[in-house]
Amino acid sequence: MTLKSLTVVSALALLVMAAACEKSPTRPSITETKSVAEAAVTDATSVAEKSGVSLTTPTPVSPADGAQMTFASQPARLVVGNGVTTGSTALTYTFEVASDSGFANKVYTKDGVAEGGGGQTSLTIDRLTGARTYFWHARSNSGTTQGLFSTARSFTVGPEVVLGTPVLASPGANATVSGQPSLTVNNVTRTGPAGQIVYRFEVSTSSSFASLAFVQTVNEQSGASTSVTVSATLTDRATYFWRVQASDPSNAVTTAFSGANSFVVQLFSMRDAFIHDNPPDLGFWPETAKITSIVFTPGSFEVDFDRRTGPNRWLDVPFGTGDLQYTLGICLNFGGAWHCSAVVQFWFGRNLGDSAPPTDIALEWFYDARWGALNGHQPVPGEIVGIFVAAGNLRDASYIQATCPRICERSNVALVPWSFGGVTYTFSGDRLQLSSRR
Repeated sequence: MTLKSLTVVSALALLVMAAACEKSPTRPSITETKSVAEAAVTDATSVAEKSGVSLTTPTPVSPADGAQMTFASQPARLVVGNGVTTGSTALTYTFEVASDSGFANKVYTKDGVAEGGGGQTSLTIDRLTGARTYFWHARSNSGTTQGLFSTARSFTVGPEVVLGTPVLASPGANATVSGQPSLTVNNVTRTGPAGQIVYRFEVSTSSSFASLAFVQTVNEQSGASTSVTVSATLTDRATYFWRVQASDPSNAVTTAFSGANSFVVQLFSMRDAFIHDNPPDLGFWPETAKITSIVFTPGSFEVDFDRRTGPNRWLDVPFGTGDLQYTLGICLNFGGAWHCSAVVQFWFGRNLGDSAPPTDIALEWFYDARWGALNGHQPVPGEIVGIFVAAGNLRDASYIQATCPRICERSNVALVPWSFGGVTYTFSGDRLQLSSRR
């Protein structure tokens, strides 16, 4: 090696030792300093002998050796500490990524990366195939002079997780709903080791979703669908739009929004309803019970409530030669006006299915003039119907609360879409909590 080369290399070694001292939180030992210097000299010597320009290898910074990253967190960003040169030409960098530690199978290569400021240079690489381990290194270049590659580091890209776009289940397009409707989305399809899926429900007054009337994020529920009850106060007869987005936070995966459906709100107050063939002040009776479930089958609709059984159940009242506990009723809407009547009488222990097939309400419930506007009306699937119960016998009753023969109490009115069978509704308080098809 010539004297000039030795002088260049010695100067470069001093630069490296100075840099090492600046970076180290404590002063390096003579042995450590010597090790760094010898490495720099070795790297620089092999280059200097060929070109007369000395280079040090860049130092890998990020990702750390053995780093784990999710597929969705790509593209990966490689960062190195800048090399040092005795030449006058600005340094550029070459980055290589391979699927093997010997770099026989390179999956990404980038030459001519301009040196970055602040002592570091970075490169964002292309997205890589998931569920694999990769190796990367970099080198400094000064013009046509190429330095030596840095020590290789490895990182692992996790398997790809793909979620399908959500599909809305109910309410369907242009449906009529109650003031606090239940929104249901089909659980999304997924490939790969997905984590906890969450759904973001949005309700807006406009199809552009420029402003939101209701937003809620819930974890995926068991079964085929996930539901949420709208807790916001919605405007009577207003049109709203809703959509859903799914995400897997642990894998940083978020889907596009589903298509949007619209619905029209139909609010209800029994005090404003027309009452037929029942006590005329029925809407003003104390609401002391809550509907807990409504099950539609082809042969009946089974209505349960929290005061049907147990120590706090509604007591029986005399009726003919026996007793009655409560009467089951329906409310229907015609042109914005509600009409209600309780028709089917239940004694304590009577089968909940003794209500009539959902297809035969016009025939078995409202079959003559006693029911006014309700006479002959058959609810159709999807029509919003109010279902309630009231204590004692209400059919053909003309008494009022002041002259009530025993107790005059009623349940809330549960608004649900009518069905001809195969649907179950359950409630939390008076809010629809879940609808499921069987």
